[in-house]
Order: sequence, then C-alpha cells, then structure tokens
Amino acid sequence: MVLGGHAPPQGIEIRLMRKNGERFDALLIEAPLIDSEGRHIGWMGSMVDVTEQKNAQELARQQQERLQATARLVTMGEMASTLAHELNQPLAAISSYNTGCINMIGSGDMSPRELTGILEKIGKQAQRAGQIIRRVHAFVRRSEPKCEPVDLNAILREAVGLVEPDAERRGVNIQLNLAEALPPVAADPVMIEQVAINLIRNGMDAMANIPRAGRDLLLVTRLQDDMLILSVADRGKGIPPDVAEKLFAPFFTTKEEGMGMGLNICRSIAELHRGRLSFEDNPGGGTIFHFSIPVLT
Repeated sequence: MVLGGHAPPQGIEIRLMRKNGERFDALLIEAPLIDSEGRHIGWMGSMVDVTEQKNAQELARQQQERLQATARLVTMGEMASTLAHELNQPLAAISSYNTGCINMIGSGDMSPRELTGILEKIGKQAQRAGQIIRRVHAFVRRSEPKCEPVDLNAILREAVGLVEPDAERRGVNIQLNLAEALPPVAADPVMIEQVAINLIRNGMDAMANIPRAGRDLLLVTRLQDDMLILSVADRGKGIPPDVAEKLFAPFFTTKEEGMGMGLNICRSIAELHRGRLSFEDNPGGGTIFHFSIPVLT
C-alpha cells in the first residue's frame, strides 16, 4: 500500500507481535524521502504503540453505551404510568369482549358469525398490546450499537407512537411534516429513536405552563446538502441565554427530577453518527431543535 502511493496520510493501524509473543496495536506512518534535487531516494517511517490509546477509546465507548442504556431506562421510568394506561386499554377491551362472548354463549343467543367477529376484535386488541410491549422492549434493551440503513421517517413515527399517549394526557398536539422519499441513513435505529423521544419530551415539557390550546409540537424532516435534518419545534417560552450556554453540559438540568444527561447524550449520539445537534429560537415563540445526520452514500 505504501509503495503504491495509497497509504492514508494519518497512517495505517496494524497489529504486531513482539518476540515474546505479546501482541500490540501500532500506527505505521510512512513518507517518501526526497533529496535536494527532488529525487525519491527512499522512505522515512515511524511506528507508534497505540495499544493504550485504543484501550482507552474502547473503555470510553463502553461507558458511553452504558450511559445511553441508563438514559433509556430513566426515560421509560418517566413514561411508565402512561404506558401502563396504554396497555390497560387493550387488556380492558379483551376482558370486556370475552365477558360478552361468554354471556351470549350461555344464553344460546349467538351465531357463529357474531362469535367470529368478537374473536377477531379480541385478536386485534391482543396484537395491539403485543406491539406496545415490543416497542418498549426494543427501546429499553441494552444492545451493541449497530449501524444499518434506516428510514428516518419510520423511526420518527415509531417514536411518536411511544409518546403519543403522554402527549394526549398533556394536551399536546403533535404535528408531522415529513418529507417524502428521503434517502436512507447509516445509523443505529434505537439510538436515533432515543434522540427523537428525548427531543419530543423536552418540547412537551417546555409547553407545560402555556394554555392547552397553544401546545403544538411540530416535527419536520427534510434533506439539505446531503444531510437529513429532523427539526422539533415547540411553542414554549424559549431558552434564556444563561441556560442556553449550559444546555448540553453533563448533569445540567432545569427539571426538578431530571438527570441532566438527556441532551448531552443526544449530542453524543449525533456526533457518533457524524451529525450535529443544535437549537435556535422559534420565530413564533419557543425553541427549535435540529438533529442532522449524513445520508447513506
């Protein structure tokens, strides 16, 4: 690779073995040696042992992964009562259909067609409950980050499905304005969903003290310069300058029971995917958060 002129300028990482059999990671950097007349007369090389550096990077990655898993659990803890209510609805419907079915069978006043219709309704409610449980399980479970082609709009709809019951309870109207035929992005779907849920919940929190009629949360996706951008716009009171300076700092929070890690982790996830998380004032009042991620090339 070096002799062919294809070596990257930042060097080549290789794994070597010492005489005693111990293996280590090294960074090999090679550059052509040019004499005063411009002739290529040889090579200059250096080799750096980067084992400790790579071990430190791996440790940091594992710690970040554990922190993200903890943040997901905290988010789910905050949503527990809402999810319990959401599960209660299909379970109550199943119980009601089942009781009615038993009563009608006992009275002998039921045709096979009516029985089939009730059983189909019971099946649909059971599927709904199963979908809720699967969504929660997929979001909470701790897994290795996996990068795969994903549909940002599909992830966003899944996130809205998780927070929708909470939004109804708070009187928040979630509006979707999703661009069609967006190209896929290379991302970890659970991490991206975590970002979307955090931004949506923050937007709902920001509107807690305004009249219910004005609690509109707008979610927009668009393509701009090979980047997919998710924007979450609330109609709250905005972010004061002194808070804006520390908004992404670890453990900084304006919520009484908050961890102060939500936006910090969201920004880490954005940077992990070679993207960016930023915010600006909403011209109509409130704040707009922008989460960008490069398209899959």
